[in-house]
Amino acid sequence: MPLHDELFSFTYITPSICRYASKVHFRSVRFQLREDRTKVKLSMEKLAHFSVVFFPLFVLQFPSLLLLSSANKSTVPTKYLINCGSKSNITVRGWNFVGDLNPGSFSVGPSSTIRVTNSSTHTSLYRSARFFIQPSSVEYDIDYYGFYYVRLHFSPFISGSIDLADALFHVSANNFSLLSNFGVKNNGDSRPVIKEYLLTIKEPKFSVHFTPGSKSFGFINAIEVLPVPDQDFVMNNETGVTPAGSSGRSVYGLQSQAFHTIHRVNIGGTLAYNVNGANNYSASDLVYKTCKALYLNHSVGSESSSNITWRFDVSKGARHLVRLHFCEVVIRKAYAIKFNLYIYSKFSQTIDPYLLYDTSAAPFYWDFVVDSDDSGYMDITVGPRHDSRNKVAFLNGVEIMEFTDPANSITNREEKNGEEIMEFTKPMNSMIGVLCGRQGRATLLLDFGL
Repeated sequence: MPLHDELFSFTYITPSICRYASKVHFRSVRFQLREDRTKVKLSMEKLAHFSVVFFPLFVLQFPSLLLLSSANKSTVPTKYLINCGSKSNITVRGWNFVGDLNPGSFSVGPSSTIRVTNSSTHTSLYRSARFFIQPSSVEYDIDYYGFYYVRLHFSPFISGSIDLADALFHVSANNFSLLSNFGVKNNGDSRPVIKEYLLTIKEPKFSVHFTPGSKSFGFINAIEVLPVPDQDFVMNNETGVTPAGSSGRSVYGLQSQAFHTIHRVNIGGTLAYNVNGANNYSASDLVYKTCKALYLNHSVGSESSSNITWRFDVSKGARHLVRLHFCEVVIRKAYAIKFNLYIYSKFSQTIDPYLLYDTSAAPFYWDFVVDSDDSGYMDITVGPRHDSRNKVAFLNGVEIMEFTDPANSITNREEKNGEEIMEFTKPMNSMIGVLCGRQGRATLLLDFGL
């Protein structure tokens, strides 16, 4: 195949208002996919073209992103931003973290407070912590039943003879084990570790439990409990996918699960999957103003086998909720594009941006339940279709959330009315580029059918 296909990184400048689709996978995204300074290394041996394209005259249309902002204040669910171990309130990213020494609608169990000895090396939110030497919990009053994001902040420091980097403990909530034998080593990196979870709360009280390990202790610097005012933010059943492909059956009971965010990638901007600091209920404009697109040049006889693949580090033998974000900002002509999406190279899904609306720039996403094999990675691929008017494939954003159900081992799952899928094979093992960051690694693979 000739070397004249083009891999574009599209960036559009001016946002305004966009139509959101309303059905199942064609819904607005509810929280921010954040850019980061992480860099991607690309081998150009098989690429004749790599372009960054700017279209300042094209107007994208986006709605108000904070879903709660337009609601009547009397109906806005309570959100909790807790500055643990402190009596002071601190503003971070425009949000007010409240000190927990004078709790109101939340309560703190048996514990102590601890402050950093050398405060100059830590930002204000991480100069204090709640310190546990026995099982304890933080309990919240809940006035909205539905989905919540729970973020746990950890930043070890030294206070007197206590080094929080020596802590080893367990964290649980809603009968889910969020962290087991968890500790944060002080490796000289001042950035905090933030663990983010998505779960459903249907009781008037919600507790996060901390249990120290044997002859050890636990700590927490800050906690966020943020309501997501969309009952269908995650549907109760989605298509199941394995590395061997899928029979099209669904996996049920998703709304009763808890999910741990492990990757969040803004594909068209700086490739990043840092979950730390995602502070919005909605995706940022940038996710839908940018995408990575592969365009096949008809004039040089390109083949439809060309594709672009992203490879993500994941836990072996685990179940994941994978959310893929799309917005057609490439051709901008109705019914001019449809392309293939592949997961682990075996499962395929046709992506047609105009399936519901005959307009461009309508953001939507697809959700899948993906079981990983023992390789420790997951492949996500897009490629043009031979029957598309324009041989283009694109992707705007990726989120991968791991199930935190203690029974999420594939070998322990029970088959429910034939809906669970359990067959596995190993995916491909080629590699071109590697994206590195502090949360893990993602790999960009380019296949031009050469």
